[in-house]
Amino acid sequence: MTWTLYASPRSPFVRKVMIAAHETGLAGRLTRIEVVTTPMTPAPELAAVNPLGMIPVLLTEEGPVFDSLVILDLFDEIAGGLFPKGAARRDTLTRHALANGMMDKAVRILDEQFRLQNDDTAQHVAGYVRAIRSGIRWLEPMLDEARFDAGDIALAALMAYLDMRFPQILWREGAERAAAWYAAVEKRPSMQATAFAEPPFV
Repeated sequence: MTWTLYASPRSPFVRKVMIAAHETGLAGRLTRIEVVTTPMTPAPELAAVNPLGMIPVLLTEEGPVFDSLVILDLFDEIAGGLFPKGAARRDTLTRHALANGMMDKAVRILDEQFRLQNDDTAQHVAGYVRAIRSGIRWLEPMLDEARFDAGDIALAALMAYLDMRFPQILWREGAERAAAWYAAVEKRPSMQATAFAEPPFV
């Protein structure tokens, strides 16, 4: 039984799903359909599966599943390993929420490059960068190389996205523990198998 994943080779949210699929042994069930979608011009092929026009969307035998957190929850339901039980689950969900929020900030930086620049564009970008830096530093005391749950996967996908899209942010500065953690986890087979598409790209 295979599932269809509406995806993009440069989406951090899709990367998160793919890392989780490899970690849970479910990657072989996924058939990807690559789409180009933006807030300004949603991909028309997404209209029937997600009215928001956003990716990732997973088509299962029971219908479409979105967003990325819900897809990870499905993977965990089938294979386990992504979300622990009890208070530990809330910790994982909180770390995931922060990493996911930082991903959203990073994507908003990209959106600023695609729209007409306003007087407040630089202020918006600076605010997004501050939030990302702050979030990474906040998570540093919670990092554990022996663990790679949904919260860790989301953070790793974020860091990979920052390296690909915004190397000028220099997120490692003042976050040496996070940098060391990422240097270790990026060697995982799931990370190596899901690398972002190489530039040039838009």
